Amino acid sequence: MQSGTIPTVIIIGAGPGGLTLYHALIKNKDKKEFNVKIFEREAHPTDRWQGYHIGVNARGVRSLMNCLPSSVASKLPKAIPNPIPDVECHGISISDHKGKCLIHPPYKQVKDVFELTKVSDDFSAIISYRDRLRDVLLEDVPVQWNKKCVGFEETEDGVWAIFEDGSREFGDILVGADGVNSLVRKQKVPELKIFDYNVNIINADVAVPKSFMDRSIKVHGNTLIQKSLGTKGDWTFNLFRLIPIENNNDTEPHYRTTISFAYPKKLDIKLSDKIKVDDNDPESVIKYVKHLIQTLRPECELTDILIKLWDFVPKSSDPSDQENYPFKTYNPTQRRKLQDINPLSVKTWTSSRVTLLGDAAHAMNPVFGLGTNNAIKDADVLSQALLKYSPENYISCIKEYENEMRKRTSSDVLMARSFTKRLSRPIGFFGVIIRNSIMKVINTFINIYGAK
Repeated sequence: MQSGTIPTVIIIGAGPGGLTLYHALIKNKDKKEFNVKIFEREAHPTDRWQGYHIGVNARGVRSLMNCLPSSVASKLPKAIPNPIPDVECHGISISDHKGKCLIHPPYKQVKDVFELTKVSDDFSAIISYRDRLRDVLLEDVPVQWNKKCVGFEETEDGVWAIFEDGSREFGDILVGADGVNSLVRKQKVPELKIFDYNVNIINADVAVPKSFMDRSIKVHGNTLIQKSLGTKGDWTFNLFRLIPIENNNDTEPHYRTTISFAYPKKLDIKLSDKIKVDDNDPESVIKYVKHLIQTLRPECELTDILIKLWDFVPKSSDPSDQENYPFKTYNPTQRRKLQDINPLSVKTWTSSRVTLLGDAAHAMNPVFGLGTNNAIKDADVLSQALLKYSPENYISCIKEYENEMRKRTSSDVLMARSFTKRLSRPIGFFGVIIRNSIMKVINTFINIYGAK
């Protein structure tokens, strides 16, 4: 960069982390001005379904408020609707395979996203709409779409981003926010590998009618994140809001719900002769999930509910075939590998003009809902570090960010990994007794000390 010119930051990836970083750098231009360019491999904003729900915690919301201009922050309630008092309980409940509650932490209930910024990090969250959060964050951001970054080239003066279409873009700093399969990461830190749990997870977004939701609440309660633990290494993970879907043609209210089912991958081999599944055929995947639940879970009301939820999942790869299906685009239901990335698994990480953010650096499994919150925190920390940027000290700015990011997120990755690996081990009769007893003791402890 020539002396006196405005430095350029190139962001690869227009997810929550990349978009938050864009806003933060623009917001802070009176302190340090950057030219900010953001590129996304998707063809347009609705090219890919962005998912229904994520839990946004106090740490994530505080970083959002730090990074977003007031004009964008004021619109956050569109994506993070106000909790409904006495109807919704924002938090998590964990039950056993028969629906018996094991853990129900004392989550702090707040009136809106702005109040969430004022509470402690422990046991605080609001279930938000991930697709709408992205829409809010896209406001006033000139994303360059259909630009897949396939690599970069560093020089003494800057860094070139190289795109699949043959074009190149020059900047002073390159931020890879391009997800778990980041090509920027594979070039910058090729030793940083994806950890595979040998667990498959199947996710779907559905519209659940009120009559069925009422039935589910009688078993699980009105806590909006509901997890159930099987005995064969299987577990379920559901998130929902009790806000009726707008523009629903049915006379009965329907609610946005995200459902997940995870199981040890080795079960696919055991069942390969009994049932065929094709990940390009959503109907066969749905049948397979229902078969697994019927096979692995005992006969009880919880099992019936879990099976019925999968009946609401579209069986076609085209949502327009489904009457009253409230999505513009969506990801067809298929098996996916449960994976994560521990950024401290590589001891030597040379700081340079190229850095990583979000899942590109530290993908996390969804069990604690920390992935998006950490990506947003990354944007906050990196934007603050870049306030000290100069052509002479850019390495120290990036190193400051990377040291904090790696330490913070490695802890969260390993905590989620340890918990999930325990959940994914088959247990017998006595194992269930031990597991349930331990979790009840933990529940007592966190409700006594966590509520203070």
